[in-house]
Parts: sequence; C-alpha cells; structure tokens
Amino acid sequence: MPELLEELEARYEKRKRDMELHRMLRDKHNKEGREWADKRDELNKKIKEMLTEAKEHKKLRDELNEKVKEYKEERRKWNQEVQELARKLKEAKGRLLPRKDLPSIGKLKKKLKELEFKQQTMVLTPEKERELVELIDSLYKKITEYEKQMDEEMKKNQELKELQEKFREAKEKAEHYHKLVEETVVKAQEHHNKMVELFEKVDEIRKEADEAHRLFVENKKTADEEHEKFIAASRDVKDFEKIIAGLRQKKMASKKKKEKSEIKRKAEEIYEKFKRGEPLTTEDILILQKAGLL
Repeated sequence: MPELLEELEARYEKRKRDMELHRMLRDKHNKEGREWADKRDELNKKIKEMLTEAKEHKKLRDELNEKVKEYKEERRKWNQEVQELARKLKEAKGRLLPRKDLPSIGKLKKKLKELEFKQQTMVLTPEKERELVELIDSLYKKITEYEKQMDEEMKKNQELKELQEKFREAKEKAEHYHKLVEETVVKAQEHHNKMVELFEKVDEIRKEADEAHRLFVENKKTADEEHEKFIAASRDVKDFEKIIAGLRQKKMASKKKKEKSEIKRKAEEIYEKFKRGEPLTTEDILILQKAGLL
C-alpha cells in the first residue's frame, strides 16, 4: 500500500504539471490567435476603406470618360463647321476679292517656313547668311502687308465680315472643346492611376490579411488541442485526487487501528501489572484511560 500510494502521488504530481503546461500553452495560443484576429480585422477594415476609395475613383474616371466622349463629339462638330466655313470663306474671297495683283498668302507663308528651316539647319557663309536673313525679312514684310490689305478689303464687304466672324467663333469653339478634351482626359487618367494604385495596394494588404487569418486559425486549432489536453489532464488529476484521498484515508484508518491495538495490548499488560499490586506511572494511567479500562 505505501509503495502504491507513493507511485500514485508521483503520477499525480506529473499529471498536475502536464495540466499546467497545457493550460499555459492554451492561453498562449489563444492570446496569439486573438492578436492575429485583431490584425486581420484591422487589415480587412483597411481593405474595405481602400476599395470604397478605389470605386469612387473608378466612378469619377467613368464619368469623366463620358464627358470626354461628349467633348470629342462637340469638337468634331465644330471642326467640321470650321472646315465648312473655311471653304465658304475661301470661295467668297475668290468671288468677292478678285485681286489678281496679290500673290497667294498661303504660298508665301509656305516659302517663309522653308527659308526659316534652311536658316536653322544649314551651315552658310556669312554673306549667304546675310542674304538669307534679308530675304526672310522681306518675305515676312510682304506677307504682313498683303494680310493687312486683305483685312481692309474684307472689312468693306459685309458677307466676308460675317463669314470671318462665324469662322473665328467656330474656331474658338473647336479649340475650347479640344482644350476640354485634353484637360478631362488628364483628370480621368489621374483617377484611373489612383484606382489602379489602390487595387494593387489592396492585393498586397489582402495577402497580409490572409496570412494573419491563417495564423489565427493555426493558433486557434493549437489552443483547442491544448484545451482538450488540459481537460483530459484535469480529469486525471481529479481521479488521482479521489484515489489518493481514499488510500490516505485507508492508511490513516489502518494506522489508527494499529495504534489502538497497540494501546490495548499495553493497557492489558499494565492492568495485569496493576492487579499484581505493582505501582503505576502517570503514562501507564493515561494508557489505561485511552484503552477504556479506567
């Protein structure tokens, strides 16, 4: 019995240590799991906010792209109007300004561009350079003078004045819508770039969130396993406590029974001694009292 009790007490202490270890590991993994869950939730919240922002940029981009289509259509209409008015203006000039003595201003401007290009790209002697500069200057003055004469002639003619004004207004409209197209395309591209950037960041953060969720699940699984082991160890510890308590009670009862038998034996010896008339000590009297003989 003593050896069995000692063995059970040793196993009981070991199982208590196991129980405490499993409790500690369970709490550790539960804590880590909660931390990973908090990080996952924080990242998912950030993802949701970024997706909302990205969708807003997409909405604005799409709205601006629709505006671009509208502006392009308006630009096309006004460019068409410009071309039509230019044709009418040219036809009216030819009909209403029969100035055969004036050369074609368009041809003169073309010649001027050719000479300016030659000056910029060719290596010339100082003399040739001077001649070319003088020729360019002379041609520029002629064009300016001819345009001035044409303007004076056109001012005298109401039909030409009206066509010129319509042509100017149509050209301004075409340029206005062209500018709107360019500005709106830039704005739409900015929103598109921000949208793409946000979606790319969302992909990166989603990977972090998925990893945090994986670690949360992993820690939760380990914590659940440790909890099961803790429960099993707790049951074993309680079983050991019951068994050990029972054995200890039996041991105490056996010890008491043995002590009682020993006292009874001693008391009987003392009683015989008393009957023989031998003197008794205080301890002898106490033993007789314990044995119920006094």
